[in-house]
Order: sequence, then structure tokens, then C-alpha cells
Amino acid sequence: MSTDPQNPYAAPVSDPIPETSPILGTQLAPLGARFVGALVDSLIIFVIFFPLAFALSFVLSISGVAVHSTLVSSASTIVVGLIGFAVFLGINWKSLNATGQTIGKKVAKTRIVTLQDEKPIIADLIKRYAFYNLVGIIPFVGWIVSLVNVLYVFKSDRRCIHDIVAKTKVVQATV
Repeated sequence: MSTDPQNPYAAPVSDPIPETSPILGTQLAPLGARFVGALVDSLIIFVIFFPLAFALSFVLSISGVAVHSTLVSSASTIVVGLIGFAVFLGINWKSLNATGQTIGKKVAKTRIVTLQDEKPIIADLIKRYAFYNLVGIIPFVGWIVSLVNVLYVFKSDRRCIHDIVAKTKVVQATV
């Protein structure tokens, strides 16, 4: 951890991890740690994003839009999902880019690495979380794909479909 020498009151910043480093870790994260990380990330997004989603739903309902229309409901679900994904990235961007961790992964002491145990590039992390977060908003079938996605964690390599798509895995963080 380092701080700004010019401002002793500045928040500590995380030191970026080099592309290859023994700090990354190579042991697969236990299922419980993966669950804790996902739960913490979900709770953070819920607390931050729920009021915004509620407000958007309220505005759509009082604006005279036929909320019961399947097309409008699907469109509003997609818009809320895209905004939620943007909020998730906004909260975790710096940490994901520096260490391959979200807030939940820091709490669970896990991190995302490539299949070669290197720090993934940000594009792969965006691809990973885009699949993870956005597949669920696909009307009618998204919830099924989301369920199958997370059930893949029970395979021997503990890689969900979003890990396979991004060519990543989740390991225990050694620091």
C-alpha cells in the first residue's frame, strides 16, 4: 500500500501487480471463497443500484408507458441491466485493472488470473463480467443460461462459463 506523500490524508492506493508475479497465486479458489466473493459483490451492487432501478421503474410506471407490455418490460430490463453493469464496472474498474480483484474478491482473498497464472488484461475482465452480468437480462432464456453458468463451478477445474469465455480462472490470492 502506498499513499500520496504530498497529501497525508489521501486514501491508500493498491500497488498494481506486474503481468507475471509470484504474488498472483496458482491454487484454485475454494468454492466457499468464490461464493463469498460473489455474495459481497452482489450485496454492494444491490445496495448501490437498487434505489436507481426502483426510481427507473417508478418513472416508467408514472410516465404512462404500458409497463405490462412484454416489449416494454423486456426493454426496461435490458436498460436496467446495462446500467447495473456500468455501475459494477465503475465501482470495480481500478481494482480489476490493477490486481484482477473486485471488492468481493478482495474480501474472499481470491483473484482472477489467466490460464497461464498471469494478470489478465482489462479487455478479458470486461468480457468475463459482461457475460456474467448481461446474459441474465436476455428475455425468456437469460435466467437459464445464468443458472448453467454458475453451476459450471462444480466441475473439477472450477471454471464457470464466464471464466471459459474470458480464458480465466479464480485462484487464492497469496497477498
